[in-house]
Amino acid sequence: MAQIEGWTKEKIGSHIVRRCNIHDCGQTGIVGHLGGVFSVIEDNHIHHINNKQDLTGAEIGGIKMHAAIDVVFRRNHIHHCTRGLWLDWQAQGTRVSGNLFHDNMPPDGTDVTMELQVGEDIFVEVSHGPTLIDNNLLLSDVACRLSTQGLAFVHNLIAGSFTFVGEGVDSGGERFTNMRYTPYHVPHRTEVLGFMSILHGDTRFYNNVFVQRPVRKLLTDSAKKLNLDRISAFNFICGTSPYDGYPDEETYRSQFSAESFLSRETRDKYYDHLPMYFGGNVYCNGAVPCDGDFDAQIVKETVSLSLSEEKGRPVLKTDLYEYLQPGAGGIISTATLGEAFEPEQRFEEPDGSAIVFDTDYLGVHREALPLAGPFAKPPGDQALA
Repeated sequence: MAQIEGWTKEKIGSHIVRRCNIHDCGQTGIVGHLGGVFSVIEDNHIHHINNKQDLTGAEIGGIKMHAAIDVVFRRNHIHHCTRGLWLDWQAQGTRVSGNLFHDNMPPDGTDVTMELQVGEDIFVEVSHGPTLIDNNLLLSDVACRLSTQGLAFVHNLIAGSFTFVGEGVDSGGERFTNMRYTPYHVPHRTEVLGFMSILHGDTRFYNNVFVQRPVRKLLTDSAKKLNLDRISAFNFICGTSPYDGYPDEETYRSQFSAESFLSRETRDKYYDHLPMYFGGNVYCNGAVPCDGDFDAQIVKETVSLSLSEEKGRPVLKTDLYEYLQPGAGGIISTATLGEAFEPEQRFEEPDGSAIVFDTDYLGVHREALPLAGPFAKPPGDQALA
């Protein structure tokens, strides 16, 4: 309907939301549906949103955007929200870069319900991508809810878990199959190119650092109460292990041939998970790599990691950089990441130009053999927002 009404790149979107202090909203800090396309949301402080939890449902969080086509979220400080950033459908060409997320979770004593659930820094839902998440600090108990595909995580520091990997893409029916068929678009446009269900996978993890931290009793108790205590639902193990068993690209593509298409016994492979891609990731404090992340670095020493406030500014306290080795997966670029499966679109800038991830969270240039994570060198006591 929006397309029929003329909602094209020339007529809608392209907003700028910059340097705002958005706080103590009952439901959502920033919200939009398609009208927010091609926008830039940057350098905002978004905090204490939906804390009273008077409202649940599908429009809560620091930012809630449907159809964030070519929207750039960068250098925002998002904390103490029920949910940090929620990208619902059509996060195509979306980039989440250089943001500080922390304490986006229900406080102890909350009655966690199916409507509220446990909260997270980023929720990407039933999108085909490409959705790019790079150079962020994801420090809440749950980093991401990933009921989606077509993702790339590059140079992030991730101290929480991934929930609902492989689940959460139907409409909640009980008697019949009810997959949500969601749209994908002409690259860098609003015009719809097609609709498809979500197969999961099609996700890349390059040069990220994962740090497991103690799991709160509220989370484990809530998972049991709601009968969601499984790795594909309320998982609280930091790392990529929810993607165990997903194929790599060679394994995935080797299944297909003209002969196999004619064989009814092999048609399940057309509905299998899409391939995964890994390189240069580091796992600390018991964070667990996926069985396909073959070159992962496992740090055996105990790493300290905390966020403190100095002179009203957030500062990261960590000895992580005593254990990181230069090299990681090399300098990552658009060429490294390839295309999201369904829209066949690269992980690139809104104008179609390539991205080279050679600049860190603080704007420091990375060496040819970079450190994993969002910092090219130890951040010291430098303020993060």
